[in-house]
Amino acid sequence: MRKSLRALALTLVCLFSVFCLPTMAGQKPAEDAVLIVAFGTSVKKARASYANVEQQVKAAFPGREVRWAWTAHSLLRTASPGNAMPTVQEALAKLAAEGTKNVSILSLHVIPGAEYNDLLRTARAQEGLPKGLRQVRLVPPLLHDTDSLREVARLLMQSLPKERKNDEAALFVGHGTHHAAGVFYPALQYYLNTLDKNVFVGTIEGDLDFDAVLKQIRTRGARKVWLAPLMTVAGDHASNDLFGADPESWRQRFLKNGIQVQGIAKGLGEYPVFVNRWVEELKQLGKMGKPETAMSTTRVR
Repeated sequence: MRKSLRALALTLVCLFSVFCLPTMAGQKPAEDAVLIVAFGTSVKKARASYANVEQQVKAAFPGREVRWAWTAHSLLRTASPGNAMPTVQEALAKLAAEGTKNVSILSLHVIPGAEYNDLLRTARAQEGLPKGLRQVRLVPPLLHDTDSLREVARLLMQSLPKERKNDEAALFVGHGTHHAAGVFYPALQYYLNTLDKNVFVGTIEGDLDFDAVLKQIRTRGARKVWLAPLMTVAGDHASNDLFGADPESWRQRFLKNGIQVQGIAKGLGEYPVFVNRWVEELKQLGKMGKPETAMSTTRVR
């Protein structure tokens, strides 16, 4: 009986070797991959935005390898062992080592600030190396030119709750920056105002701070504001700086000034209209040739 079982097992091993191992050995690595690059977040529930983006990208590009990288140095340094996200350089190097030739990078940054420009330089440095990546193409940040400003303004208006009344203010708050790309925030404010005079843009850092926005809202006479993050995820900044219980949060400061607050604690990655836009931008990359030389704050394909 035991001899019969051993004989059967040996037969199965031989069959596996004949029919399966050659196929496995002959498998070629996928030549094309998508690398989704985000700032990152330490708030686990906020990662629903990232999961939503990944799901839609995989659905649009079946069979293509999809990877992630984060650009927030503070998050990369403090991540626990075994739970760390790779840097852009690490992710691209790993793809190259696996035999990938072409990488399309989806940047989930809102503006082409310092972190996006670092991403751009890293991508260019990894492109065209011997036995490495043949081509690296990038989807630019959400705001990067006049057309994108008009389109994002339209999508933001579309994302506002239907129950908001015309005389109530709506405020989208971004992270802000001291980089030159910070000009995209007031530019977005301009295009939003062409659609609705009661919709505003603020930033946690930079010139469009709470006091500047409060002045604008008071000028319009609004007694209620719909407050939403202008960020890919509703992470730490949304939880604390915007909606937190601390007296210095935007919510508490509005209430102190007699303005009611209706919070919209959703990142842009939770809105189908924005995820669809990112996916369409990725699809457009596949229809274009080699990208142009990188420039710091312009659209680069």
